[in-house]
Amino acid sequence: MIRSIRWFIVLITVGLLLSACGGDDKKGERVEVTQSTAPPPITQTPDGFSLGDSESQAVEPRDYILGPEDAPVTIIMYADFQCSRCARYARDLEILRGQYPESLRLIWRHLPDTQSNDKAGLALQAAEAAAAQDHFWDMQAILYTTQAEWVDLSLEDFRTKLTDYAETAGLDVERFNRELDEGLYAPLVEQYQAQAATLEIVGIPTLLVNGELLNDRDDLFGLDGVVRLALLEQDYFESAPPFTLDPAKDYQAVIETEKGDIRIDLYEDEAPQTVNNFVFLAEQGWYDANTFFLVIPNFYAQSGDPSDTGRGYPGYRISGEEQNGLVFDREGLVAMSHPPGEPSEAGSQFFITFGALPNHETEWDGQYTIFGVVTEGMDVLQSLTPRNPGDPLRFPNPPPGDWIRSVRIEAN
Repeated sequence: MIRSIRWFIVLITVGLLLSACGGDDKKGERVEVTQSTAPPPITQTPDGFSLGDSESQAVEPRDYILGPEDAPVTIIMYADFQCSRCARYARDLEILRGQYPESLRLIWRHLPDTQSNDKAGLALQAAEAAAAQDHFWDMQAILYTTQAEWVDLSLEDFRTKLTDYAETAGLDVERFNRELDEGLYAPLVEQYQAQAATLEIVGIPTLLVNGELLNDRDDLFGLDGVVRLALLEQDYFESAPPFTLDPAKDYQAVIETEKGDIRIDLYEDEAPQTVNNFVFLAEQGWYDANTFFLVIPNFYAQSGDPSDTGRGYPGYRISGEEQNGLVFDREGLVAMSHPPGEPSEAGSQFFITFGALPNHETEWDGQYTIFGVVTEGMDVLQSLTPRNPGDPLRFPNPPPGDWIRSVRIEAN
């Protein structure tokens, strides 16, 4: 049975981020820097490696790490402390770490933008001086949560403020000030910049999710979706299912939702491979606890992705049967979803029409596989909550999608 991924967005105040950053579990792996001893140089990533290579995710001696080593999702964040977007990402990642404590590992890497941010270099040195006393995460939280009060200060006034922050973090302030004023950690500024440059990372914030550049909504909702999508990979099937439909039987599907049931007559004659795939996934529990993650009134409702991101699939693709003569001329038609023009890229996602699709003759007919029709429960479909996570302007924080409890297959 597929272990479906439920998710929720937790709201916390910025103050909680600061309080959460204390404790033994916040100590990142790093090279121990003794008092008045210059830090060792940073290991350089060998030339020729791409972001997706495991070498790009290898833990460096001066990385700061939160979360279990065997976590299925690793997010590496390149950032500095003067960047406002970096502060927001740090807050959101802390929320996600609380939401996925056993599944998410966070790795922090400095990338000071010293050309745009005049205090980024000094802030990095302050964080490293705190790290030498095992208080990196405390200083990180302080710098981010107080960013508004120091971002416009002069460099001299910021240096004075850092002493106050060292006291707040519980540091040996005398040691902190001495190492900072001696410039003990100043060489790290250029070394961290060079480390990032080997991977052609030059902008901040930059996030890598399992080695791949983050390319999603620039908010907590988007980050949460990226994590859920990465976690879905644990449930992938090795290959498409064998054909097991009985040609003598008529197949029906009952989608049991939190708002009622939707009965579908499956077109096993017109789209046998697609129906076979749908039946297999339903019987494996793939659709259990999915939501209708995309609902556009008067157009269609879409589901079939346990990650609820619109990009999840079962680990394999199936061939399209879009040339079966069926057309999108009425309500209740059930069809496979896939990228436009790529019918062989379908996997598990499906949509159900609310009516005849606009311009269906030129934009839909013969391009998407219709494999069933709703025979009961159109009222349930019409009652689904409108939402479009791909439209952040209209849905900056989309309402929860309506749950599918399960999909039951009946064969007579």
